[in-house]
Amino acid sequence: MKKIVLGTALGATVGIALACLAKAAYERGYFDSVSDSMHNFAFKTKKKFKNAVDTGKNEIEYLQDKAEYEIGKHKRKRAGVASE
Repeated sequence: MKKIVLGTALGATVGIALACLAKAAYERGYFDSVSDSMHNFAFKTKKKFKNAVDTGKNEIEYLQDKAEYEIGKHKRKRAGVASE
């Protein structure tokens, strides 16, 4: 029984201490800088991901155009051979 009461008292004390530390940090503006840093990180990550997706789309379009060109070139070559 003593361990339960001691654990409860210790948990309450640590909880109150952490709450006071969090309140002091909030009042000093520590969380604002963390929030700004996380916002900037999220913005940069989103931008880099969008750029990667756009690069991938451009590469696919390039490969598609190149394949169509090569297919057309071989079709013209075959048509030229068949007409001779």
